[in-house]
Amino acid sequence: MHAHERWLQTLNALDPDKVTSVEELSGRLAVSPATVRRDLLHLEREGKLRRVRGGALPIADSGADAPKRLLGQESYEVSKIRNVEAKRAIGARAAAMCEPGEAIIIDGGTTTQMMAESLGDERYQIMTTSLNIATKLFTRPNIRVMLPGGELYRDQNIVLSPYEDGILKNFHATKLFLGAQAITAGGPMQTDPLLVHAEKRLMEQAARLVVLVDSSKFATRAPLAVCPLAAIDVLITDTDIPQAAEAQLHGAGVEVIKVPLAAPSHAA
Repeated sequence: MHAHERWLQTLNALDPDKVTSVEELSGRLAVSPATVRRDLLHLEREGKLRRVRGGALPIADSGADAPKRLLGQESYEVSKIRNVEAKRAIGARAAAMCEPGEAIIIDGGTTTQMMAESLGDERYQIMTTSLNIATKLFTRPNIRVMLPGGELYRDQNIVLSPYEDGILKNFHATKLFLGAQAITAGGPMQTDPLLVHAEKRLMEQAARLVVLVDSSKFATRAPLAVCPLAAIDVLITDTDIPQAAEAQLHGAGVEVIKVPLAAPSHAA
């Protein structure tokens, strides 16, 4: 891993509410504690964090001109390099659920972007909160792309608004494709109240909810529920989903689609 990429991941791994220890960072980044300590020293000199005994704290932006950030969310650049093969397989399976002529909503996220990239150049009407997805689909002349109004959150490359939006309010979709920070017995979970509010509004405009999550999301925790498990119509994941989680989803009436990952190639 390049040092600049490691520094970015280090900054995104810092807990805003407590000290993140050297041991936590070492485990998460799969590097030695000595490397973590050198990185923390470098980032402190750059004014990016504050070192404390045993770990580090983030330096919060302040002032009216500081960019807004979503609580507890990784940046898009960090998220897109995690579990890439699983996300690609899940995205392709989700794209196969779409029929030409459908009106669909694709929420922002790295797995949903994989889905958008797998869509053919058919006649779809697509509402998305993701600038990346909108940009990818812009080059396909048969796809009509719409963005709701709101504020740009650069770290996640999404548009969100706490207010009612006329375009979204009048857009009715057959399916909403949604990611999640975690999946628990409480349903799809997120870390930021504004994100939860925005996704609930998207759900109101779609006939079916399709959740796209790789199996790592069943071992993750987040504090805010977007909806109950029973509100999910279909969940697409990879074959490493824990058996207990799959049984829980079936018990809530959720259709679970498990996609196998492509076998790794063995180049000579």
